[in-house]
Amino acid sequence: MAYLLTLFSGILTGLAMPGNLFSFLIWGSLIFYLKNMAFSEKTYQRFFHTLIFSFSMLATTLWWQIPVLSKNIPEVIGGYSSVLGYLAFFGMILLLTLPYFFIWLMSELYNRKWRKYNYVQLVLFYSFAFTAAEILKQYGDLAFTGGSLGYALYDHIGILQLASFGGYLFLSFIIVLVNSVVAFSKDKDTLKKLFICVSLVYAINFSFERFIPQNTEGEDFSLTAIQLNIPQEIKYQSGVWNQYALFSDLLSDSKNYPGDLVILPESAFIQDIKDTEISNMLKLNIKNLGKSVIMGYPTVTETDAYNTAYLYNENGEITDSYNKVKLTPFAEFLPYNVIFGKMSMFRLIRYYTPGENYNIFNVKGVPVGTQICFETYFPEVSSKLTENGAGFLLAITNDGWFNTNTGLKQHFTQSVFRAVENRRDFVQVSNTGITAHIDRYGRITEKFDTGKNYTDNFNVKLNTEKTVYNSTKTLFQIAVFIITLLLAII
Repeated sequence: MAYLLTLFSGILTGLAMPGNLFSFLIWGSLIFYLKNMAFSEKTYQRFFHTLIFSFSMLATTLWWQIPVLSKNIPEVIGGYSSVLGYLAFFGMILLLTLPYFFIWLMSELYNRKWRKYNYVQLVLFYSFAFTAAEILKQYGDLAFTGGSLGYALYDHIGILQLASFGGYLFLSFIIVLVNSVVAFSKDKDTLKKLFICVSLVYAINFSFERFIPQNTEGEDFSLTAIQLNIPQEIKYQSGVWNQYALFSDLLSDSKNYPGDLVILPESAFIQDIKDTEISNMLKLNIKNLGKSVIMGYPTVTETDAYNTAYLYNENGEITDSYNKVKLTPFAEFLPYNVIFGKMSMFRLIRYYTPGENYNIFNVKGVPVGTQICFETYFPEVSSKLTENGAGFLLAITNDGWFNTNTGLKQHFTQSVFRAVENRRDFVQVSNTGITAHIDRYGRITEKFDTGKNYTDNFNVKLNTEKTVYNSTKTLFQIAVFIITLLLAII
């Protein structure tokens, strides 16, 4: 029965994630798991509780990747079977559970026979241990922060502001803290205490939200976002001229919009078009437009390939580029070759070489911090771009693989957190959607309808100030690990 309750806890937590069910579930979804971890007597019991919780939580959160891996990719890429897709999903979820076993390891230090349980210490231990496990998700070749608890609060605008102090991890800590306060209480009236805690949380959230200022400070910068709606089978199976024909008119029409910058999504072309006739045509198109353009397509050399965002000036010349630094495991690079060397069958078109620098694009004197696709899942990228002087943040992405709103929303909500953590307006421009503008407080000011071609202007506010998060994020993470270890051994 205890394992079933842990399974329920994991599923409920996954259902609280963006695009699934209701975010408020997160305030009580961990209770059964925490109880079972604290009061199980055997090491193997705590091990299986951690495995069951993390696997069910991540599978429920990331279920939208099943149709991507088993249907969408096989339909587009020959030789990639549906069975392989299901195996890839199972293996991916299993690998993503690994950081959560840090909770189990720390619990083995904590649950010694002579220990006399203290309510406050128990609450703090699991709050810090869980947060430490989520910190581990950011590091290594298998790094991926999807499914982290804090992301459930993307629509809690008041509490969301705390991310400017400790990032999404601070919100994860608060979530586990609230769940632990209820889970470890000796008071038999658990539902009453849960109701009081959740009511207090929402009272604080709405109070904070009332005092968030309007996004009026800073210099204005106007840009034009072009959301494409190109199916992946056309993008991957047609030639570059067909790909160009699908957006060339939209690019030309953007001349009618104000501003000095036009943005197209990632993978506007699947091939490297430099030094080709299509490149000359694109140059002429941009020159007639008379504006700078940011767009994405691969860079392929004799030895390497990069997932690249390019900056074209108003004369149609490439003046700068950014090579994606944080690549997607198995899809864009093979992690830990010694271990996974025989798993190259999961590769899509090609493997990429990671970029080395978080360089900033300069558009008419405006510093633009540009990142590509799933890099929004890594706070480090936005933070580095901010430290390097970005006045606002931009992500270009090809989300045409995702046919569910859940997948689109979970990817997009990463941008909400990156905006608040760095106090920078954030613009995401996507193929199929979601294309939107988020202000520095995490409020979505404008969003395009998904699944259609759409062009419109966004007016962003530039900012140069740094947040507490920018200055202390490393110290915060170190402190979490130190406190976790101290609570475990003292």
